[in-house]
Amino acid sequence: DATCPLVSKVHHQVERYSKLGKKVLLIGHKGHPEVEGTMGRHNPNFGSEIYLIQDQDEARELNIPRNSEIGLVTLTTLSLDDTREIIEILKQKFPKLEMPRNDDICYATQNRQDAVKQLALEVDFVIVIGSKNSSNSNRLKELAERCGTPAILVDEFKDIDLKKLEAFNSIGLTAGASAPEATVQEIAKNLAELFNFDIKNLGQNKENIFFKLPPELR
Repeated sequence: DATCPLVSKVHHQVERYSKLGKKVLLIGHKGHPEVEGTMGRHNPNFGSEIYLIQDQDEARELNIPRNSEIGLVTLTTLSLDDTREIIEILKQKFPKLEMPRNDDICYATQNRQDAVKQLALEVDFVIVIGSKNSSNSNRLKELAERCGTPAILVDEFKDIDLKKLEAFNSIGLTAGASAPEATVQEIAKNLAELFNFDIKNLGQNKENIFFKLPPELR
């Protein structure tokens, strides 16, 4: 089982809420593979229902009884800033809202978001390496733009419009949590050679979280 332990945790929460007959609120994006997988863990046989909340407007418009027993889970690769605002709306609407004991947002996702906030202040343009259907990669691009720095999302070096880059003196490079390190290094090396850039690492955020092996493998 190669499922991320944080995703498994969310799956188990949905299963538990379902068996308790609670309504389940899932904050995430429609069509995202992790969202589809999580919703597939919901069991309606105990009278439970599941609702997908994509933004603040959907949170405000959610029409279920105020005193319902509700369990909340989130897609693991969302922006903490975005979920915080949605959660505040839901907490005000539903006094019996049950939150997970620990944050569902992936630590690797959060570390990258924190780094991009700083990176966007120090460069003229940001390149995010990641897939178009990657939630955490899209959040990085949006976050850079929200900080006032133009950004693009690319899968590989050939996706970059090199002519466009000539207008910038400094370029930041970051990657989604599942982007291959080899691709990151290849793009950095190619840009350095083409534009005579110096490569600098900004920050050294050590990720020292370890997950136990599945019981079958211990």
